[in-house]
Amino acid sequence: MAQNYKILSKKFPHLQRITAMFADSNGIMRGKILPKESLEKLMHEGILLPASVFGTDATGESVAETGLVWDSGDADFPFQMVADSLHDMGEGGGGGVGANEFACLIQMFDADGNPHPLDPRSILGAVIARLEAMGLHPTIAPELEFYLINRQLDAHGLGQYAPIPTADAPPSTNQIYGIEAFDEFGAILDEMRQACTRANIRADTAISEYGRGQYEINILHNANALRAADEAALLRYHTRRVARRCGVDATFMGKPFADDTGSGFHLHVSLWDARGDKKGNNLMAEKSGDDPTANPILRHAVGGLATYLKDSFAVFAPNANAWRRILPGHYAPVDKSWGVNNRTVNFRIPASPAKARRIEHRAASADCNPYLTTALILGAMAEGIENRLDPPPITTGNAYENPNRADLPQDWAEANRIFAESAFIKKWLGDAYTHVFTATKEYERRQFAAQITPLEWQWYR
Repeated sequence: MAQNYKILSKKFPHLQRITAMFADSNGIMRGKILPKESLEKLMHEGILLPASVFGTDATGESVAETGLVWDSGDADFPFQMVADSLHDMGEGGGGGVGANEFACLIQMFDADGNPHPLDPRSILGAVIARLEAMGLHPTIAPELEFYLINRQLDAHGLGQYAPIPTADAPPSTNQIYGIEAFDEFGAILDEMRQACTRANIRADTAISEYGRGQYEINILHNANALRAADEAALLRYHTRRVARRCGVDATFMGKPFADDTGSGFHLHVSLWDARGDKKGNNLMAEKSGDDPTANPILRHAVGGLATYLKDSFAVFAPNANAWRRILPGHYAPVDKSWGVNNRTVNFRIPASPAKARRIEHRAASADCNPYLTTALILGAMAEGIENRLDPPPITTGNAYENPNRADLPQDWAEANRIFAESAFIKKWLGDAYTHVFTATKEYERRQFAAQITPLEWQWYR
């Protein structure tokens, strides 16, 4: 590992307790709370947890249909600390923890000491290695939108906007990019920034988004795509932890409020030359004076994203609520559209110098798994480049007026079916994980569909 036990012990002399955590298939953090004496074991041998943790639904229920529970005896595997991920949780952290409280990421390995193919972090690592073998080095920058909300649900069991600390009332209007709207929750957002710094999350910009009490935090472009996905997972965890400590909550639900905009996971991706004389050059940059869309590598990458969007929707919109975000006119483009400097399209080419040319992928819900989402975006781009796939006609106006949703799934059940049958998914995520994810999400979907809602009593009694 990049760090050894003695170095870490010296670097963090006040360490008393470690939250060792990983993102499950839903992107929800799970793990163990360990005493400081476990650090050396965590680094070199790992702690044992069952593989079935990657076959749990959003409620934490283990899904027997994955084959990871009874069929395998709910077998354990070692989880080791991710190098350079140990960080201070900060004064007064969640649940009353103090300056002696630390956290780290862990990853599952198989019996031979290899990254386990059922761990989404391992899957992304394997995808990045495959792109490198093709001469493609990905650089990514995740952006995550979220709402600050009241910790209490309303009388109907629905979420509520967080009250402004100085007004004891929620925001009354939408204030996109509003400075005052940012300042209303400025103290909480500043604590989130400090938590990011302690966790080595290279957060750049925080802005007030379109929704009431909605914000976005951007993570800086990183040539280490695996680390950038780690930062996205950690950002969600620490954002919620800090919000709760401040008396509110944060949600990354795709559509928490029916009459307000949804929250997305936007991923900026560029591909750089990983070998040869042009090593270190942005392969998606156009020649001087050319249109940004003239580069065939960029066009083929968009072609791959459009071609395999239907296969990937089960990951991009991974639950019932995420499907409520798929509506036109709410800054949530989820079709095959693409264009330059146009926020109504799904695959956006941002305005930038040619050397920073990239694609912004805007389809995923903010509560997606960042490792799986990144893996499928990179896989689709690689397929597009390797097979010279052409993109759809470019959109120059409002993509919401005529959304290009040809052959895309119309609901959660169809998305799961397409995902399960997809050769593309099996190629990039693996047969075993494709089965586990499908079984988990189909179980969750059926459980959700079986519930009787208050609206049914209002309408049909």
